Amino acid sequence: MLKVLYGTTFKFEKEDTIKELTDLTAQIKEKYNNGEALDKKPRILITGCPIGGVTEKVVKAIEDNGGVVVFYENCMGAKAVEDLVDETNEDIYEALAEKYLKIGCSCLSPNNHRFNLLDRVIDEYQVDAVVEVILQACHTYAIESTNVKSFVNEKKNKPYISLETDYSTSDVGQLNTRMAAFIEML
Repeated sequence: MLKVLYGTTFKFEKEDTIKELTDLTAQIKEKYNNGEALDKKPRILITGCPIGGVTEKVVKAIEDNGGVVVFYENCMGAKAVEDLVDETNEDIYEALAEKYLKIGCSCLSPNNHRFNLLDRVIDEYQVDAVVEVILQACHTYAIESTNVKSFVNEKKNKPYISLETDYSTSDVGQLNTRMAAFIEML
């Protein structure tokens, strides 16, 4: 799912993306109908900074240690596509501005849209725990992580872990150790 989601950012023809997602969905449904199903594993939501190479190592650490990522609430995940542009608004500039101001970006303050989305999808996707990915240079997410942790722990009563990382592979061992302990705790 991560590779398909990330790959869509490099495609210009939306019809190709829709076809690829439709084909992938059909393959997964066929496997499921033939009895191939995943074992029950802790369901993890990833939030925070953009996906790409950095998230791939985090997802691998989660899945190699017994979890399954069920939702991406990060810069290139659901945030950007959750709300559509209001095509009924006659002022296209206003419609575009409203759409982009609804994105739950940590650069916006207050950032109620992020917490509204988290609130809804934690329930909708039956999330067992939240992993926040913070790039070392993305200070807005680092600052907001305390509020996300409080929201996830106190309002949603779910375990939360914050991972500060970069685009290198130098911390893969540390990520594996932390994810193994976190998922074992679940």
